[in-house]
Amino acid sequence: MSAVLLVPVLAVGVLLAAFHAPADQLQTVTAAVVNGDEPVERDGQTIPLGRELAAELVAHEGDGYHWILTDAADARAGLASGAYRVTVTIPANFSKAAISTGDDDPSAAERARVDVTASRTAAGVDPVVSRTITDAAVTALNHTVVATYLDNVYLGFTTLHDRLGEAADGAGDLAGGADQLADGNSRLVVGLGQLADGSVALSDGTASLRSGAGRLARGTADLSDGASQLATGTASLATGADQLATGADQLADGTGQLSTGLSALRKSTADLPGQTRRLADGADQVADGNEQLADTVVPLANRVVTGIDALPDLTEQAENARDLAEQCETPVEVCQRLRDRADRLVEAAERGESARDDVRGQVIEVRDGIADLAVGSRQVADGTAELADQTPALVSAIDQAATGASTLDTAAGRLADGAGDLSTGADQAASGAAALRDGTRQLTKGADQLADGAAQAAEGAEQLSDGAGRADDAGRQLADGSRTLADGADDLAGGLADGRDQVPTYTDEEREHLTDIAATPVAATEHGFGDVGGLAAAPIIVITLWLGALAILLTNPAGANPLTWRGATWRLVLAGLRRPVLLGLAQAVVITATAEAFLRLGPVHALALLAVDGLISVVFVVVTTALVTAFGDLGRLICGLVPAVALANAVVSGVPGAVATAGSYLPTHGPVLAVRALTAHAGLGGTGVGLTLGWLALGSTALLMATTAQRTARPVRRESVRPDPVRRGPAGVFGLRSG
Repeated sequence: MSAVLLVPVLAVGVLLAAFHAPADQLQTVTAAVVNGDEPVERDGQTIPLGRELAAELVAHEGDGYHWILTDAADARAGLASGAYRVTVTIPANFSKAAISTGDDDPSAAERARVDVTASRTAAGVDPVVSRTITDAAVTALNHTVVATYLDNVYLGFTTLHDRLGEAADGAGDLAGGADQLADGNSRLVVGLGQLADGSVALSDGTASLRSGAGRLARGTADLSDGASQLATGTASLATGADQLATGADQLADGTGQLSTGLSALRKSTADLPGQTRRLADGADQVADGNEQLADTVVPLANRVVTGIDALPDLTEQAENARDLAEQCETPVEVCQRLRDRADRLVEAAERGESARDDVRGQVIEVRDGIADLAVGSRQVADGTAELADQTPALVSAIDQAATGASTLDTAAGRLADGAGDLSTGADQAASGAAALRDGTRQLTKGADQLADGAAQAAEGAEQLSDGAGRADDAGRQLADGSRTLADGADDLAGGLADGRDQVPTYTDEEREHLTDIAATPVAATEHGFGDVGGLAAAPIIVITLWLGALAILLTNPAGANPLTWRGATWRLVLAGLRRPVLLGLAQAVVITATAEAFLRLGPVHALALLAVDGLISVVFVVVTTALVTAFGDLGRLICGLVPAVALANAVVSGVPGAVATAGSYLPTHGPVLAVRALTAHAGLGGTGVGLTLGWLALGSTALLMATTAQRTARPVRRESVRPDPVRRGPAGVFGLRSG
């Protein structure tokens, strides 16, 4: 009996603790934010919207998750392990996309997005809650972006109002200036008439000047041609003299260096004949020694090679020995040792053959090297002997060359001095001729410019005369236009003043208020979203009472036998239900007390809940007993499906239509409405109580009918009548065993 009361208490306690205030427990659930956003700059200001969104999530308080900032790798690992129930990834272009509406190209604007990923190990509704929280943070950020934009718009209205005022003032100044311009243009017309008269006299004087300047230009041109020819000749003379002086200096330097080098060479080669002779004698002695060494070593090496070649083939002999060992059969151990030693002998023979080939190669290499050394040393000795024979003649030639170079150096010095004097004189002559040429060119150019200037002056005087006439006409038109400009400036000033008055202007407080209202023009006032525990308590209590009724049914001991009962059937039913109903009422008491500990309904609502729970418990005991009595195992199956369907309808409203329809016809539907009217202050409480009483009447009628049917005796074989240790309910309550 204690278990029948303890299990419902534990069940309702755990479920109410879990669903009483689930939003208060979300701080124990960890979610991750990965900020990959790269801040952008706009008008010199850094805009890190990704950082702001991450901060909005991490700093969120109240019913939000425990958000932490991490990197992409840790987020993936946390999702896989279940450490993070949800991750929100902010992409790299988040800030850029969020402010793209302010770019120059409107078609390039895009919507900023975030990636929300739920863990495969998360609870069923965790992704929905996470998405709701993320949407709220994104909405807050959108509000910030829109508010900033609107704030700039309202600030622009105020700025536009001020600028229009300034423009109106400027237009007024323009109107005043236009009036002054019209007066000045009138005076300009008078002056232009006087200018036209003076320009005619100027045109006659410039014509005479142009004729005289032409004759002067032709004379200076002839003088310039002669000066140019003189300058060309003297320049050629100076160039040749300079080249001659340069060549003479180079010749003197070269002969001096040659004389110095030959003198030094003569001193250094004085002892060369004796040195080369001694070198030749030493080389000859080395060649003799190498030839004697070759005569001794080469024959000896040939004999060594011949001796090595004459050695027998050890490998062949060892292999023959191994073949003989392979033919040995008995005794087995001796034959095996013989074969092992034969194998080692073959390996040793192969190593000996390899060593013999190495020695033979080294002997041949030494023999050939000594022979080549003897031949080479003899060639060196012959070459040094020939060098010693030619050295005296070489030394004599060097001495003669040194004497001739000294004489040549003296003559070259005198030649360089004379060429230098010639170059100096030629340069002076060339400078004078060039100065004369430049002067005549400048004179010619000045004369040409004078002639051109005189011609241009004459043409300009004529143009001035014509232009002065046209200027007089234009001045009159300008005077008329400036007067029209003054009138238009007056109209512009008036229009700008009117436009300024029509553009609104806002104070800082007004702009802030309008920005907040326009950024969020619609707001929702929420009702009934906070009492999640009260809403969840109703199905939890009802399902627990149903499971408690099943537990009572399964643990109820056998009672009176319907076949032997001598009273009325309704008395038999009441006798069988007495103990289950008492246990059901006890369950209702402990379940109501447990619910009150979490819900804090108050004395009146708690007593009302106790009365409703007691009624529900009695109804469930009667209905479950009737189902099992009438249908047996099928009734038990129906009893097991009822809480599953009720739970599905209680968790979420969006279930398939068939499940929702089935839930409305269950015995749990009315009790849920009745209990919810007390725990969540919902409506339909009277409807719920009425449905519950209807199920009580239906269950009682069905139980009476099923018990009456069981009291009808049926002939059965005795051997087929045996106890049913599993089936309980009415048979267990009233002691009936059916065959």
